[in-house]
Amino acid sequence: MLNPGEVHVWRVRLNRGKELPPTAEEAAHATGFATPTLRRRYLRAHAALRAILGSVTGAPLEFALHEKGKPYLTRAPEIRFNLAHSREMALVAVARGVEVGVDIERLRPLTEYAAIAQRYFPEGYTAPTGVRDFFRHWTRFEALLKAHGAGLYGAGATPPGVWSVTEIDTGRRFTAALAVEGPLPAVMVHEYGEGA
Repeated sequence: MLNPGEVHVWRVRLNRGKELPPTAEEAAHATGFATPTLRRRYLRAHAALRAILGSVTGAPLEFALHEKGKPYLTRAPEIRFNLAHSREMALVAVARGVEVGVDIERLRPLTEYAAIAQRYFPEGYTAPTGVRDFFRHWTRFEALLKAHGAGLYGAGATPPGVWSVTEIDTGRRFTAALAVEGPLPAVMVHEYGEGA
């Protein structure tokens, strides 16, 4: 199902459906969240990630972290993936042999968006024209940093190499983006739990 030259992205609704039981590590990490809602969303997002990865590889799902914290599968390093979540929505991107990153943000009032953009966006980046535009730029930039494996460690810089970034439709209350190493491949978007 996961062919070279394809990226698959799943939209995961964190406020519905059943999830796999958490791993011991996930359960321990979830205890650090302040509210039951935040714990539930975290556990559902990670359960969906494991279910999706299990559907694209027969390898055991043993996770490890790269130097800057990006996870990978020790038994299937050719499978590249990334998870992002905001409020009740998560995205999981999976590809074979190319780095991927996703980011999603729920739109919300943010009076200081211009100052945040000035501080964190790379030099030469177009200043956002409003809050929606800010979040659109933010998700594109953050997806790129996550694909590169830098996360916010790389804020203010453009990762080296050739990268493609595209928006992912997540409805009018969210903005989201996918970044892929190299030219943009075919992107397939699925609803998690609906047969994909």
